[in-house]
Amino acid sequence: MIQYISMILGVAIIVYMMLRNWSPIITGIVAAALVILMNGLPYGTTMMDTYFGAFAGMFKSLFPPIFSGCLIAQLYIRSGAVVTIADKLCNAMFGKTSSASRKYTMAILSMVIASGGISFCGINSLVVLIAMYPIALRIMERAGIPKRFVMGILSGGVYTFALSAPGTTETVNILAMQALGTPSYAGLYGGLIAVIAEVTMMTVILTKMIKKAVLNGETFAYGSRDIHWDEDENAAKRPGLIISLIPLLVLIIIFNFFSVNIFMATMIGWILALILFWKYIDGRKEVMEICVEGGKDAFGPISSVGSLVGFTSVVQLLPGFQTLLDSIFTIDVSPVIILILAISLVAGLTGSSTSAVRIGIPLIAERCTAAGLSLSFIHRVSCFACTTIDTLPWSTAIVINLGIADLKLKDAYPPMFVSTCLSTLCGTIICSLFMYVFPNLP
Repeated sequence: MIQYISMILGVAIIVYMMLRNWSPIITGIVAAALVILMNGLPYGTTMMDTYFGAFAGMFKSLFPPIFSGCLIAQLYIRSGAVVTIADKLCNAMFGKTSSASRKYTMAILSMVIASGGISFCGINSLVVLIAMYPIALRIMERAGIPKRFVMGILSGGVYTFALSAPGTTETVNILAMQALGTPSYAGLYGGLIAVIAEVTMMTVILTKMIKKAVLNGETFAYGSRDIHWDEDENAAKRPGLIISLIPLLVLIIIFNFFSVNIFMATMIGWILALILFWKYIDGRKEVMEICVEGGKDAFGPISSVGSLVGFTSVVQLLPGFQTLLDSIFTIDVSPVIILILAISLVAGLTGSSTSAVRIGIPLIAERCTAAGLSLSFIHRVSCFACTTIDTLPWSTAIVINLGIADLKLKDAYPPMFVSTCLSTLCGTIICSLFMYVFPNLP
């Protein structure tokens, strides 16, 4: 019993301290120490080998792509390429005379589709968030959307259909393919219907939330760490649309079609952008500033993620953690409900959609097929279910989002909850119902 109490208290401490604006680095250490001490684990050994071992492993895997992504983001901001892309999107989606509702709706859709589409093609979600963040701010400035909604909107693309839609190149879909021997487009029709339901739901609810916030006096304002162009900046001082898009397109192409490592692909994109944007920045001096600021922007979020991953690794040492996982798969209810519960709860416990698919499918697949569910059903519903509660307040995705945008949990999380938990739950239910009613469709 003490193991379960310590896990609950550890999570509660993380949520409480983050709501109180404590650094996630300290928060993870405090929560891990509590679990270690309450369960009588050797403090020094567990912290050094398990906690900081996981911390270092996460830092090693995340720093290269995030650092290179931050370099690109800094260059796009300082050159003005961000303004070019964002303004063209805004002009295409809405004009100055459009109603507030249309501006909010079209701004949300443009950001969700753009971020989700790039992630769908296989670009690391963190790189997409970093690259899209300054573009999103400019769009929101034009539409009059308060900044605290930025990560809720971008997450609506990156952490939803980009992971779960048929044909996506994201890891979640690939792991399901490997576990079940199914094609990438398994559950095609059910998946597409669910994607439409997800995007529609998040757009409607977020639009209503934005309207309410604006009526309450909230306005768009850049943060103290955000770099932005003044409204009266001359367009001749920044790159044109085609030049602005070339580095991003090259990045997507060489990563997806030539299998170039994401760090190398991003660095190639950065070097190409540096060449194309050279006359729009202040020479070597600004390049040095870009490198310094890129390192700062990457270090904070990754350290925060590493701290919470370290806490999760300590929790996973407890026998009660595995017992809790095993109990999920023995509940006596419909196999469809078992499938959704098992995958989503593992995602919630680990804070990772990837872990949910990797752990959950092998454990539940045999029972589901014995009950008559097709492999396509298991594949697609699992991909949707793993995105439902993998973004609770203590998850790595939320911590990274807060770090990128320099936002507080209490301000930024409600929109993120709508896009990554509420709408994904809707998508999961729609997908499972459709595929259950029409089992013979691809």
